[in-house]
Amino acid sequence: DSIVLMARSLDALLDEPAFLVGFSMGAIIAAEAARQAPAQIAGLGLVAFNATADLPERAAVRPLQQQRVRAGELESIVADELKPNYLAAINCTNQALRDTVMAMAQELGPAVFIAQSEALRQRGDLRPALGGFTMPVLLACGTEDRLCPPQWHRDWARMTGPHATFVEIPGAGHLLPLEQPAALAEALLGWLKQEA
Repeated sequence: DSIVLMARSLDALLDEPAFLVGFSMGAIIAAEAARQAPAQIAGLGLVAFNATADLPERAAVRPLQQQRVRAGELESIVADELKPNYLAAINCTNQALRDTVMAMAQELGPAVFIAQSEALRQRGDLRPALGGFTMPVLLACGTEDRLCPPQWHRDWARMTGPHATFVEIPGAGHLLPLEQPAALAEALLGWLKQEA
């Protein structure tokens, strides 16, 4: 339940500098790993990324969600949050996609949801670290991401400096890897080919 500790354990797995790509919470962990041990990161791909500490309105909601999950309402929390917040308009009625997301949440289970929610609630602000990143950084987001909007990614790219690349992919909300996997793969592979 700690972004800092997750990043530290990730760093321990790296034998040599690596290109690290993370999505959403994974992007926060990847950026924290780069903050802790920049020499270990050859390049950083941040997909649907949020560099800020938890916003006060989100931090206030998380304990209530955790309480509901403990009471057996994991599926309800995921369903309530999914449609309005996570998907592009074109994907809101995609039942197969919605089923995939629900299956992922159920497979991980309540304990993981609660630990991840707490890690996100307690995370630090990574914006001051962005300007110190000297490795190539890709910032990718969906055009309709309401949780981590494109403007935030433009801001993070500006803060990171000239070695940052910003990519905005249409037809996707926050769940970019599930909503537009081919377009995201193309962006990542093109970036890796250029930077690796």
